[in-house]
Amino acid sequence: MTYGPGTAGRRRLLPRAVLAGALALGAVAVPAGAGAVVGGERAGGEYPFVAGVSLRGDGGAEAHRCGGSLIAARWVLTAAHCVLSGGEAIDAARLGVRVGSPDRTRGGTAADVRRIVVHPDHSPATRHADLALLRLDRAVEQEPVAPAAASPAPGDTVRLVGWGYLTSGDRVLPTELRQADTTVTADADCLAGTEDDLTEGDFCHSPEPGTGSCNGDSGSPVLRWADGRWRQVGVVSRDLNADPARVECGALPGVSPSVPHHAGWIAGVVGAG
Repeated sequence: MTYGPGTAGRRRLLPRAVLAGALALGAVAVPAGAGAVVGGERAGGEYPFVAGVSLRGDGGAEAHRCGGSLIAARWVLTAAHCVLSGGEAIDAARLGVRVGSPDRTRGGTAADVRRIVVHPDHSPATRHADLALLRLDRAVEQEPVAPAAASPAPGDTVRLVGWGYLTSGDRVLPTELRQADTTVTADADCLAGTEDDLTEGDFCHSPEPGTGSCNGDSGSPVLRWADGRWRQVGVVSRDLNADPARVECGALPGVSPSVPHHAGWIAGVVGAG
């Protein structure tokens, strides 16, 4: 079948040990276990709702933190672990977003974050309900992404987007957005007996070796083409790798919280302003 406006490709894997080294060098400000698309290709500008979330250091310089998606004029959806440090929410004033540009360093609309709302059921230990909402300091003009009507089913094709490392020798994240298609798989494929296992409200994807998530872009939307437009079905959260030094990115299935499953909480927060 034809899937959306094009079929996203693959790219090479990055060993987690190399990623850990990059973090130690301070190349990016991604949280441990963050995800980035691997096995993909350049995305272009067809995702005006995709947001880059940055973290300001003590000196004011910004570094890439995670991805996100504009779901309302003043609200960006991301992963909870992107906005936590030591189990506590980061100061919202340290976060910024850029919406609507495939280049995470320029273009689109830049805004500050005024408030962080972490899902009340989120567990840092298990990543259950790994969702957070960021209220921006002003409305942005880009069109928000529409939520999917239902969680994806095994066999459905979904698209991952994000800013991730391209080769094992990289120390700097690419500036251009990447994309890759993968397939939703059975829940049983994401029950490995580790802390990263599927929990209620999650779905499992990326059974194909070489396509999945890696450090650099947790919080980015998982998308499905329906009714002539992209709809958000999930948020990049984690993969089943309990030891990032041993397994390459994209080698194991990924786990994402379902946006339709948590639609009530999302609508309640956004509706309350």
